[in-house]
Parts: sequence; C-alpha cells; structure tokens
Amino acid sequence: MPFAVTTKPLRMLRAASVLVAVSLALCGPQSSAHADGAYIRQAATETTERMASQPIQVAPASPYTQGSVAYVPTPEMATPSKSLNLALTLEAGRNNAVAQFQAGQNNFSNVGVLGGSRNAVGVLQAGNDVSNLYLVNTQSLSVGVLQPKGAAPSNVLIARLPNGALLIKK
Repeated sequence: MPFAVTTKPLRMLRAASVLVAVSLALCGPQSSAHADGAYIRQAATETTERMASQPIQVAPASPYTQGSVAYVPTPEMATPSKSLNLALTLEAGRNNAVAQFQAGQNNFSNVGVLGGSRNAVGVLQAGNDVSNLYLVNTQSLSVGVLQPKGAAPSNVLIARLPNGALLIKK
C-alpha cells in the first residue's frame, strides 16, 4: 500500500514532541541533586600534625596588588573619532532586501520598509551625506540612493495608496 509523506505532519509531530518534553520537564517532580564529599587521607597522622604546627608563608599570586592595575585604552578608544557613519534599517514586511554602503565620514542613512514585500533597496554614500528613505505598502520595487561626497540631504517617501496609485514625496 503506497503512501506519501509530507513535511507538514512531520513538523506538527516534531512540535508536539518538543512541547510534551518541555511540559514534562517543567511539571515533573522537582528534586535537587546532592553529592557526598570525598576525602582521601594521603599522609600519616603525625606528618599532618607536624605540618600543621609549622607556619606557612603565603606568597601573592602576582607581584601586583589589586589597586595597581591601570586601565589602558585600545588604540581605537585612545584617539577621539572625528567621523560618524550610521546606517539604520527598519523592515516590517516579507522578502525585502536592504543594503547600505558608506564610505568617507559623517554619513547618516535611515531606511524603513513598512508593510511591503519583495522590495530591494540600496544606499551608497561617499561622505558627509544624509538620506531618509521610507517605503510603505510597496511591492517589488527596486530603489537606489546614490550620494556623492557632500550631496544635499535626501528625504523620500514612496507609498502605495489604497486606490493603487504610487505616491513619491521628496
């Protein structure tokens, strides 16, 4: 008798078995583990007594005291940074791809994809650039933002309206 095996029942079976295992582990009897101490006598009693009567000199593990450790910053932290490159992405959709590339200094890029699907966004900045790009309810759009060094700020909203029209606001 031939039969076909699909992945859906297997996934449901795996999920159910994991759920059962977790619930049994949480609901089972809770007992703590205890271990007995083990002591092995390796020396005779008189040797142990002789060693106990002699003073033991304690040497520090390292030649430095606890307060003598100084904080030494890494080279990146030692010199203050004059450049800031910041790329932020907010994606709330399906199968969207966002790539942001920044070269130079003082770049700020913000990309938001809200409620869309299968969109591709690329942002390339060369230095001292600001861009804000928002895609709202769009599908299968490819958008690129190219900013040469010192370009004017780019603020763009692209939205699919309820009537099907595409709104592009700069």
